[in-house]
Amino acid sequence: STIWSLYLKETEKEDKELADSLQVGVDELLIFVFFQAGLFGAILTAFLIESRKELQVDPVQEILRGLQNHFAVTTSQPFEVSKSSLIVNYLWFTSLCLTLFSALCAVLAREWLAKYNPVSLGSRSSDACQRLLRVRRAQQWRLESIVTGIPLLIQLALFLFFAGLVLFTWNNSVALGILMLFLTMVAIVLYILGTVL
Repeated sequence: STIWSLYLKETEKEDKELADSLQVGVDELLIFVFFQAGLFGAILTAFLIESRKELQVDPVQEILRGLQNHFAVTTSQPFEVSKSSLIVNYLWFTSLCLTLFSALCAVLAREWLAKYNPVSLGSRSSDACQRLLRVRRAQQWRLESIVTGIPLLIQLALFLFFAGLVLFTWNNSVALGILMLFLTMVAIVLYILGTVL
C-alpha cells in the first residue's frame, strides 16, 4: 500500500501539469468556441436561410410559369438548381457543421479533463492502475492534439464560409465578388502571418 501511495504521489505532479495546461486551454477555448460558435452560427444561419431559397422552386415563379403556359404556346424550362448555389450551400452547411462539432469537442474535452484528475489520490494498487489507464487512454486518443486542434475546426469553418460568401456575392455582382475575394485574401494573409509569427 505504501508503494502505491508513493507512486500516485509522484505521478500526481505530472498528471496535474498535463491537466492544468490543457484545462486552461480548454477553458479559454470554451469561452471562445461558445462565443464564436454562437455568433458565427447565427450569422451563418441567416446566410443559409437566404441561400436555401435558391435550392427550391419559388412558388410565385411557379404560378407565373403556370399562367404563362396556360395562356401561351411556349413551354417554360423546369426548375434547375444552379451549380454555384449548390456549392455555396455545401460550403456553408459544412461550415455550420464544423462550428457545431468544434463546440461539441470542446465540451467533451472539458468533461474528460474533469475526470482525468481525481479529487483524492488514493493509495491502493487499483488506484494506480486506474491512473495508468487514464494516462494511456489520453496518449492513445491523442488528447493534447485533439484539444489543440479544436480551434482549427473553427478556423476551417470560417474559411469555408468566406469561400461561400465570395461565390455567393460573385453570382450577384462581380464587383462585389471581387471585393469579397480581396478581403478574404487579406484575411488569409493576415492569418498566415499571425500563425507563422
